[in-house]
Amino acid sequence: MKFKVLAFVLALSLGTVVGVSAYTAAVGVEFDSSLGTGFPNAALISFRLPKFPAVFGIGGTISASGGSSELAMLADWWLAKGNLVSFVNYYVGPGVFAQFASDGVNAGFRVPIGLNAFPAKPLELFIELAPSFSIITPTAITFGWSGFQGGLGFRFWF
Repeated sequence: MKFKVLAFVLALSLGTVVGVSAYTAAVGVEFDSSLGTGFPNAALISFRLPKFPAVFGIGGTISASGGSSELAMLADWWLAKGNLVSFVNYYVGPGVFAQFASDGVNAGFRVPIGLNAFPAKPLELFIELAPSFSIITPTAITFGWSGFQGGLGFRFWF
């Protein structure tokens, strides 16, 4: 079942690429995990809108075996970015996340630190690690460490 969901997300992201111009927006797929829980545990459509500084992700998991399904969303602002070597770049900045599951909501702040590469334009490959801090948990509203979130994926720029 997970393979079917991932295939659907991939097909949807590739189908969206047609018909937009000029490298101002991007769409792709990100596989995400809270480190220590298995990788990947969510698939997100990752996108960036023209003239808007944030990179967004929306997706989640669907469990066919009676387990918990969830909807996940994130928004990251690449406050600092630059070139490391050749076609490899870095980015870092503040972000927010929200996970909606049957056992409740988990939401808070994250700080994505990532590497991206453009081996052939318009294709971007990326990997990131994001320390995260929860504000809303299924049991309380608090501010506390929630661990590391990690992601890898690709985007097509158009």
